[in-house]
Amino acid sequence: MKLLRRLAIVAALAIVASAGAAAGAELLAGDPAALPWSSAPGLLGPITESGRTGWDCVPEHAARARTAAGAALPQD
Repeated sequence: MKLLRRLAIVAALAIVASAGAAAGAELLAGDPAALPWSSAPGLLGPITESGRTGWDCVPEHAARARTAAGAALPQD
């Protein structure tokens, strides 16, 4: 009897929670046309033998290093 009561309470709570989530989602995205458009992502250039065009960062320089010491690998 206790198990049946617990299952009924759990089911009721799950129904209430999912109904609340559905109502909140409807309020947030009721009109998809009203949502703002995001800008297009900035794309990187192609990777060539000289490296990735448009990137000048430490990991890119480390990847192009000719020796392990120049690649700034962690010391074990």
